[in-house]
Amino acid sequence: MNTMASARSSAGIARWASLGGILYVVLFVIGVIVMFDGEPDGDASPAKVIAYYSKASHRDKISIGWIIAGLGIFAFLWFLSSLRRAVRRWEGDDGFLTALTTIGGAIYATLAFAAIAINVGIRTMSDDTYHHTVYPGLIHAADDASYVLHATGGAGASAMIIAATLAAMRATAIPKWAGWLGIIAGILALASIIFFPQAAIALWILIVSGLLFARGGQGRPAVAG
Repeated sequence: MNTMASARSSAGIARWASLGGILYVVLFVIGVIVMFDGEPDGDASPAKVIAYYSKASHRDKISIGWIIAGLGIFAFLWFLSSLRRAVRRWEGDDGFLTALTTIGGAIYATLAFAAIAINVGIRTMSDDTYHHTVYPGLIHAADDASYVLHATGGAGASAMIIAATLAAMRATAIPKWAGWLGIIAGILALASIIFFPQAAIALWILIVSGLLFARGGQGRPAVAG
């Protein structure tokens, strides 16, 4: 009886955890908007950059955006755990696609965490410098480095998307056309240095998150494509 109760409890947690994907997309987008809204363009003069980042209110806004985006990535980890559970059901005893889904998602989340941490740490470093000195060159480098880090995580997202989709297709849990759309989304994720593939990753996560939640209480495999 205790084992059965535990299983039911885990299933309920996993179902609600699947909504972490939706939370991730929403919070991450809001966080990024808050972090970058109103900042000087990349080709702005050093004087304009210094004037902007010398204001404590602007640095505080960046930190608030960092917190919001970080909470979004935290929610993604819950989604990833729920997705892993679904892929394990579809795959059975082999475990190869389950491992690839988990590793890919973990890499994506890790690099996303690193991207926002590096960006915020450098752009607000004037809090800890002599006379709150702002270094425009470092701020520009922080923007580029954080973007490339997050885009590099697209390789992990690609592995997660393709592995989960293949598991669902092999288990006939989704229509073939939906599976091929998932494969295409995974391939696009490899080119995340371009903005559009990042939007494709977000859309895939939104759809799968909602479908995992909607079908989780029915004991049927959820869609992964």
